[in-house]
Amino acid sequence: MQTTPLTGSEIIRQIQQLVPPGSPEPQDPEILAQLQELTQALIQDYEDSGRLQGDPFNEAWTRSLYLYEAEVRSQLQGKTVLVTGGEGCVGHQLIQKLVTLGAERIISVDNARCVDGKTPAPLAGIAPNVTLHAIDVRDYDALKQIFEIERPDLVFHLAAIRIPGVAEKIILTTVTTNIFGTQNIIQLCEEFNVEQCIFSSTGKASRYWTGEVYAASKKVCEWLFAHAAQTGKVRYGMVRFTHILDNSSMIEQITSKVEQGRPVNIHAPERYVAGQNVGEAVHLLLNSLILSRTEQLIFVLVRSLGWPTESLEVALHMIQQSGKNLPIYFQGIPVGYEESFFLGQVDWSKQTEINTLINALETWYASSISSSGDMIVAATIPFSSAVLTQQLADLRTLADDLQTPQPDIKQKLAEVVWEVSKSSMRLATPQQLLHILQWGMNLKQYQRGEFSLAPYKPFIELVVQSLYDRLCVQVLKDCQVSMSKFATMLSVLATFPTLAQEVAYMQRILELNTKELELISRKNA
Repeated sequence: MQTTPLTGSEIIRQIQQLVPPGSPEPQDPEILAQLQELTQALIQDYEDSGRLQGDPFNEAWTRSLYLYEAEVRSQLQGKTVLVTGGEGCVGHQLIQKLVTLGAERIISVDNARCVDGKTPAPLAGIAPNVTLHAIDVRDYDALKQIFEIERPDLVFHLAAIRIPGVAEKIILTTVTTNIFGTQNIIQLCEEFNVEQCIFSSTGKASRYWTGEVYAASKKVCEWLFAHAAQTGKVRYGMVRFTHILDNSSMIEQITSKVEQGRPVNIHAPERYVAGQNVGEAVHLLLNSLILSRTEQLIFVLVRSLGWPTESLEVALHMIQQSGKNLPIYFQGIPVGYEESFFLGQVDWSKQTEINTLINALETWYASSISSSGDMIVAATIPFSSAVLTQQLADLRTLADDLQTPQPDIKQKLAEVVWEVSKSSMRLATPQQLLHILQWGMNLKQYQRGEFSLAPYKPFIELVVQSLYDRLCVQVLKDCQVSMSKFATMLSVLATFPTLAQEVAYMQRILELNTKELELISRKNA
């Protein structure tokens, strides 16, 4: 009797039953044999559905991005360029490009060779006009000495703790490197009259709020550069990267397991990532020299990243290509990678232009398409500089006390992001916030039991609290929210104990304006 093949979801469920998320790497030969069989069945299932026909990241690997080469060459002519993080993957490629584009002198600052606080002598780089300095960006005095000697005209600030999982383990180092190191760079750029400074951020910083250390630290840096652009003399620019394949920790980890012939661990099924190649990253940085403006922080990102790629598909493809009979298992989602995608993050009114590296408020505030057609050029949304300054002062006080537990620093960092983000949302229109709330709550799927609001509680709280005392019948009318829909929203929001005051306020609007809302409802029906 022929048995019906298991579906992909059934295979995944069996794998998770054999090795529950959170378990260590399986060692039992019997379990490994079953995992191998299930993994091969999953590969077959993917192949039967037309997947695994090539590298899942092929489009991202081969995609190119326009470079305003003539303008960039002109900008680099006769200039001394300083690159922090110059010995990293992107920094190294950027320096190579700076050489070919005619920069007069290139200075790399990187902590890669710093050991026990000692500063090794500088090394010659890939060309006679390139020098590599081993300096940590947290070391203000050492940085200042480089600025005094080299007098850079242009700065690219790439140095950072960049792997989310690592950032969660070394919270203090991440905060002091990513945030306080950035403050050092900005201060020195202003002091030494640098012409332009370009910062590399991450698409994770587009989140309205984040408690993850890496993403939160980068979001704070964006605010630091936005404030500097408005108050300083230097012309600042910024790019947002996504998962750069050339230095992908995920690909490195899978490759290592395949080469060792060990079980391949994946965070979880249905986890997706958008990828880009290092060539795109370098062109974004260089184009920012041309696209940046004075007195406002402009950021640039790839316009079309294609469909996100499933990490499970990547692992299955790499096992398939290796020819080895290796098992996979799902380790569970580590700290630093937990946050789910909030549907209110992007502007769903323009679905053909959805890009997860820019949020809806940023899209509405000031965004355009580059003349080349392949980049989004946008401005950071307003926020309260006073709130940022006070919150960062409190964070530094905590970080300077070596007795402060790391979780307390993480908690304060999340508070910094919350308070500054709230100041941004208070400057948005109530109509914009109500649109974000509707998209984020996804009421239709929620009512059908297909959608849980629990993972998005912080985002919903942030938006609702920012709407407090600003919602009225006219806003509901502008957003075409019917009485019945508004009542449903309130019944759902009432399940959040932290929003009792805001829900009571909205309930009064409903009660006092029933007749007008009924007219709106009939008109929209």
